[in-house]
Amino acid sequence: MKLLFPILLMLTYASVTVAAEAKTETKNNEAVINDIIESLYEKDAPECYHFTDEVPPEEFIGLPECNLTPSKLTGSVELGAFFYTGDNENALAKTRADLAYEVGKLRTSYLVDLYIRKSREENEDGDKEYETTDQKWQAAIQSNYTLEEGGKNYIFGFFGYEDDRFNGFDYQASFAGGWGRRWIEDEISFLDAEIGPGLKVDEVKETDDHNNQTEKAVIIRAASTYERKLFESIVFKQVVSAEMAPKSGENSKYKAITSFTTKLIESLALKFAFTLDYNTEVEGDTSHSRTETSLTLVYSI
Repeated sequence: MKLLFPILLMLTYASVTVAAEAKTETKNNEAVINDIIESLYEKDAPECYHFTDEVPPEEFIGLPECNLTPSKLTGSVELGAFFYTGDNENALAKTRADLAYEVGKLRTSYLVDLYIRKSREENEDGDKEYETTDQKWQAAIQSNYTLEEGGKNYIFGFFGYEDDRFNGFDYQASFAGGWGRRWIEDEISFLDAEIGPGLKVDEVKETDDHNNQTEKAVIIRAASTYERKLFESIVFKQVVSAEMAPKSGENSKYKAITSFTTKLIESLALKFAFTLDYNTEVEGDTSHSRTETSLTLVYSI
């Protein structure tokens, strides 16, 4: 009995030692296997490093900081078509795409808008056929660059092109750049306003009195966008722009768009909009103002 206890103690120690050696050997084998796998698949040397408040490892100190700025695409696509029958038959169609791409301090907005109306009228032979009585399309792009991180001030660059078949111009184009600021921002509303110099080109339509001609003018462009959530599912938006030619006799152009958007389901809404265009200098009996009322379905991205 006196020898039994020392024997058991020796056996226990031996078994623990063997287990520890086996465990160590297993780890060594895993390390060898990992080294073999890593040697088969060469890793590309990193080109940048995401710095934090901690001191980076020595091998990353000379690398530039990685650009991990997230990007975001938002916007909406609209579509509307209407037909009227009776004494006056009309067909209207409108489509609009309004997208914005944002990355870091840069936000770029893209706009394409098309509106057309056809009316069925009697021709010289007494037959009725559809004729285009209103047609307009426009495109615009604007980039805003915020001057400070999370700030309200920004610089902008704008280009717009418009082709309105019945406003006395073959086309109107404008370029502008300047300074803007977000004056109001809270949970339910925001207000942006901007101003800057630019150049406007108007191609005047040919008439019986004169040939078509190109008119260029230096302008001051001012614009504002105000949006407010009236109720949980109703949003009011007002966009106003002015391209003012300081020189007397040159055409200035003004535009105002007022809209109400009502959400139907998660990504689909109904939009009512009223648009007013105004040119100060037009030829002949062409109207200075043009209005457009639309009702469209809106799909949000």
